Amino acid sequence: MRRRWFAALLSLTIPLFTSLPAFAQDRPAAEPPHVETVGVGERRVAPDRATVMIQIVTRAASAGVAAAQNARELEAVRDTLRRLGLESAVTNASYSVGVDYEPPYNREQAPRRVGYAARSTLRVQLSRLALAGQVIDASLARGATGVEGVFFESSLAEQARREALADAATAARADAEALARAMGGGLGSLISTSTAAANDPRRLNFDLQRGGFAGSPTQVTPSEIVIRAAVVARWGFLPGR
Repeated sequence: MRRRWFAALLSLTIPLFTSLPAFAQDRPAAEPPHVETVGVGERRVAPDRATVMIQIVTRAASAGVAAAQNARELEAVRDTLRRLGLESAVTNASYSVGVDYEPPYNREQAPRRVGYAARSTLRVQLSRLALAGQVIDASLARGATGVEGVFFESSLAEQARREALADAATAARADAEALARAMGGGLGSLISTSTAAANDPRRLNFDLQRGGFAGSPTQVTPSEIVIRAAVVARWGFLPGR
């Protein structure tokens, strides 16, 4: 009985050990030496388009009254922009009506419900940057309650982005060659390349200045659009070159 049990155990053990070499062969081989770098390129272009976001907020004891007031203020602003010859440049960006809350005076208090608020946002797209300040002043004078932002764009942004991308690729290769030489070797064939996160050219800074006295016009001075691109590249490393 003991001999039969030992023979059965041996028959199970032998296939297990004979399969180990095949399992070891499935393990991935070590990755060959390589050099990986990140290059960055930059271009600056002047904006030639602007978008002004005009906000209109009205508050009342009921939602219907708040909405009605908002509609009147909205139409007054649109009529003003229409007289400036900008009717085709104006579109509705957003609209909402909801409960209005008064912020608490301290952390221990909860926001207090004070009525309802209707909020509208007009998008004004301009091909003449000099009109941005005039649009803001005219809108505020006719009932607009604020400006959500002024955004500048350039029709040359895509061309500039590709040029920045080429600069980034050149920088990545130059760094890779210098690194390979410093390590006592040389650069092999390109293994992979990809773009890295870059800034959105539409997210731009601008100066919005109000005059120091009543009646002074708003001056909107756009800055240059800075477009950056980044490239990640990997090359093989050739030792001893």
